[in-house]
Amino acid sequence: MKSKLKILLAAVIAFVAGNCITSCSDDDFGPSIFNTPDLPLDRSLATFPLDTFVKKNFLEPYNLRYVYKMEDIGSDLQVNLVPATYDNSTKLAVLAKYLWYDVYNKCAGDVFLKTYSPRIIHVIGSPSYNPSSGTETLGEAEGGLKITLYNVNNLNENDIDDLNEKFFKTMHHEFGHILAQNYSTPTDFNLLSNSTYNPIDWQNTPDSLAAAEGFVSPYASSQAREDWVEVLANYIVKDDKTWNALINTAGYDWETIDTAATDFNALVATGGDRDSIGYFYKVSANEGQDISEQQWTIQRKVIQRDANDHPILDANGKIVYLEQDGIDGRGLILQKLEMVREWLQTNFNIDIEDLRREVQQRQWVTDANGNYVVGANGRYINKLTAPLDTDPTKTLMEALLDEVNQYKSLQTTE
Repeated sequence: MKSKLKILLAAVIAFVAGNCITSCSDDDFGPSIFNTPDLPLDRSLATFPLDTFVKKNFLEPYNLRYVYKMEDIGSDLQVNLVPATYDNSTKLAVLAKYLWYDVYNKCAGDVFLKTYSPRIIHVIGSPSYNPSSGTETLGEAEGGLKITLYNVNNLNENDIDDLNEKFFKTMHHEFGHILAQNYSTPTDFNLLSNSTYNPIDWQNTPDSLAAAEGFVSPYASSQAREDWVEVLANYIVKDDKTWNALINTAGYDWETIDTAATDFNALVATGGDRDSIGYFYKVSANEGQDISEQQWTIQRKVIQRDANDHPILDANGKIVYLEQDGIDGRGLILQKLEMVREWLQTNFNIDIEDLRREVQQRQWVTDANGNYVVGANGRYINKLTAPLDTDPTKTLMEALLDEVNQYKSLQTTE
């Protein structure tokens, strides 16, 4: 009886499944019950120019929504946040196109962007602070589909370094996470600094000490997945001088000491060697009080010193640098960069040097030979705020904003 029952059940299941397969494959789909027309933008809105720009430059080519009218449901409800202003949302939109999407489009092609681009960029006006750890979240990538950027109301196109730190390094960082979700990163990378990752207290690591241990930033020292994308992002946005300074810093061992602020300033005033004196890192005690009461944490290179903390010089009167931790920070960073370079080339056919060069030449003024122009302060000249070669009465940033403002002529008033 049991055997017959099993056969009968199997026959019923097969019959139902067969009919399901037939009906699923033969039936035509009817009209959608959802109203999904491409609705025209409201020309009477003050935001019409930006809405049109992001539709034509992000939504239509890449299926990307640029969300600047902050959505509570898509925000961290545990943090006090405010929306981005229209003006700064506009600036970030044109800069994201110019320094991110146009760069990848040129170096990797539109198929790459259509395949791997996030589907949402959500911009928030205020910073996102984490009181428990004393850190600030610059951006987030969620599920390979969404990137959130904070602190947009403090965007300042006059400061490229600040732009990179707050926004464009963050964009490349978070985009790196999305790419890594599609192609695994080398497992050998995770072993390079496995013993020195510090997920709990990375935020209290000075840049110099992080570099000495083989990390391009303190955040890179938190865990391997952040280390990977920090190498990618930092190499792309840092100019040659800044990157080479980082590599040079990584070639030494560093330490921190606490000292009276007045004692440190007195040593600096003597004009002594800063490798011996060190550099200010943070106020370690009595912050907010008069400087004569403050204690400072100083970061300095590890050198040979006597019992009184004075440098011991060699026979030629030179400082003697010591290697104590056994870590070749410089070599580690360059080894990590090579892994990132090979991974991008192998999996995405992207030459990181082409990508970096394109970003740098869009950020900094170059001469007729393609060399970066150095200003009176010894720094490269900001291309965004420099006059255009084709129209010296206008800056590049103004020209980028014109791509949005051109749609003002299409606005209507009620």
